[in-house]
Amino acid sequence: MGLVAACAAALLLACAPALAAPPLGVPAEQEAARRGVLNGQLKPLNSVIAEISRQYNGRVIDVETERGRKGELRYEIKLIDAQGRKHEVLVDAATGAVVAQESDWPTQPVGPAQMARYIKRLEQRYGARVSELEFERDAQGQAVYEVKLSEKPAGQMKLLMDVSTGEVIHPPQGAAPKAAIKPMWALLESLHPRFAGLVLEVELETDHRRQPHYSVELLQPNGHKLELEVDAVTLQVLRQKVDE
Repeated sequence: MGLVAACAAALLLACAPALAAPPLGVPAEQEAARRGVLNGQLKPLNSVIAEISRQYNGRVIDVETERGRKGELRYEIKLIDAQGRKHEVLVDAATGAVVAQESDWPTQPVGPAQMARYIKRLEQRYGARVSELEFERDAQGQAVYEVKLSEKPAGQMKLLMDVSTGEVIHPPQGAAPKAAIKPMWALLESLHPRFAGLVLEVELETDHRRQPHYSVELLQPNGHKLELEVDAVTLQVLRQKVDE
């Protein structure tokens, strides 16, 4: 993911003091964005938001920043239209033009069985346990999974994985020992015959008793999100909830 609203706060401070929020994120990125607006190289964020809201007849609910392959700044804007539908667009910060939108991105999240194969291959390759993954899109709108692998006692490794192939885009450094819990691929294989849907997020967590469990989020065929809490040792589903 890009820098979360770092430029957004900076550009609002530079161009629309009445709408400004407290500065967030990386100061250097904020300063670069502020200078870009002041010297006319970047469009003010408030005017970009106003134009996108007009084009989609909707309300902007989130803005983040992304860097393109050549370092160009882009806004990732999420909004809800008058019919309640969600949209996600990438906007060039220099021109204010929409360079990609969700309908242009054919790659969607994968199902549990396919994700289990991806994870099994990753864990065998790096000798580490996958502890968290999340479906994302990069600055070009390409679908990726951001993956964290346990690396006790040193911490965690992170990598980006291509959604279509499961291949690693940005590999981590180092290796890690295996954790004493059921691996994530085994979890997903156990869910596959019982729950339909596409994998949005999986995370290994511990409860107040320090018992490990997996939190799983699946996109259902009807568009609703199914949230599951699964015991990481027995793979028993402890709790499930449908988010409409």
